[in-house]
Amino acid sequence: MKASVARFFALFLCVSLLFPGVIVRAARAGEPARAPRVALTFDDGPHPGRTKRILALLDRYAVKATFFILGCNAEYYPEPLQMAVEGGHEIEDHSFDHKTKGKSVEELENSIAKTAAIIERASGRSPRYFRPPEGKSTLELDRALEALGYDAVFWTVDSRDWTGKPADAIARDVLKTVRDGDILLFHDYTCPGENTLHALEKIIPELLSRGYRFVTVEEMFSVSKN
Repeated sequence: MKASVARFFALFLCVSLLFPGVIVRAARAGEPARAPRVALTFDDGPHPGRTKRILALLDRYAVKATFFILGCNAEYYPEPLQMAVEGGHEIEDHSFDHKTKGKSVEELENSIAKTAAIIERASGRSPRYFRPPEGKSTLELDRALEALGYDAVFWTVDSRDWTGKPADAIARDVLKTVRDGDILLFHDYTCPGENTLHALEKIIPELLSRGYRFVTVEEMFSVSKN
């Protein structure tokens, strides 16, 4: 795809913030108002324990999320991946081993395609989005994604759960920052302990009480096109 959906969505957010009247006028013209939306995303899994516990929490609140998986972890732990698929969550590509720096276009294509094959076997669908490890793009990675027909997906709110922040601090900072249309970054593998899970136990019900609807990345980008 020539133009990244992620870049389009970022532009949409900027325009919405700079010209909020545009959104208001559209609603007054007869378009139905919609609930604010947020996309919950997880990187680096699946993990044999943490992913399962996060999935149980999401199921409790009927919330769907997007998991950007590493192929190497999915090979070791296929069960939580299958649970995520059966739970109706979106599964996307995060490379095979989280290593992109210094790799050639061909090496990157192989890493991405290897993970895509795992996702296809588990879910029956081909991934279309790729989250660059650490959010870092390179010219080689951009070329690999273009060759494979992927769009790069980043985030607008980083929970920084990977730093070992206490759950209360994660929840406080996310809830203070989140806005309609945000993509939230969490991890279901690299984060230490259960801080991510405990933070989500606070974040999810609070956002639901504020009227937010949780959507997948695919659903979020579909909204940005309409």
